Amino acid sequence: MKAEDIQRLGNALIGKLQDLGIRAKTSIASKAGIQVGETPSQQQNIGVDSSIRRGFSELTDEGKLAALPILAEQIMSRREDYREEVTALLAHHGYQFIEQRFVPVGLFDEREARHLPAAAASELARAASRLSEPEGESGAITSACGAVDLVTSAAYEQYGLGKIPNSFQGRVNTVMQQLQVFEEIERELIAVDVRPEDAKKIADDMRQSIKYAATALEVIRRTQSDAHGTKPVYRRLAYDALKWASAICGLLEGKV
Repeated sequence: MKAEDIQRLGNALIGKLQDLGIRAKTSIASKAGIQVGETPSQQQNIGVDSSIRRGFSELTDEGKLAALPILAEQIMSRREDYREEVTALLAHHGYQFIEQRFVPVGLFDEREARHLPAAAASELARAASRLSEPEGESGAITSACGAVDLVTSAAYEQYGLGKIPNSFQGRVNTVMQQLQVFEEIERELIAVDVRPEDAKKIADDMRQSIKYAATALEVIRRTQSDAHGTKPVYRRLAYDALKWASAICGLLEGKV
């Protein structure tokens, strides 16, 4: 995240922090590592607000980046309507708060995260966050593939599928087959009055799409060290990798 974005989000969150009482706001600021100095006896609330803003501005960029998720989480946990207000506030500044990370709007949707296994959501949010950073494509691809690694490994352990193969595509295909993911999709389609022959075709097409996505992720992860020469292409591939990984993990939500 750029320094100006860090400062802007910090200012926005501290602005919301001012809605709280003195004790609550100073406690949250301290948890975030912000030094709150002595305040005058008169107009104490204004003095605390100024002190918090000054303390945040004096943090290093690293310290500010560490403080932001603490500020967001602590404010959002105070009241349910605060969660909605902070979410809307961050969106106005172009960010979402997903799994303790600030992710640029449009890279990874918070609503999408609700339909993913928890471990995958965290790793995919990390991928989206890295994709927004300069030279972050490699890390984004690694995290996107890592999300698939996590959920498929969990499936192997949970369902006793045996030794996990080295092949990325192989483990995805095995998990999808053993858990009968596409057969379940076919049954669900029929249940909502899709014709059986159409339901079967849709499920088969999805099976092939996921197989191709897994192959693409495996190849990109294996060869990404040679891809840095064409940055626009490489960045697009990193974004595609994030979405492919999200599609694979989404099919396993509720199963692992």
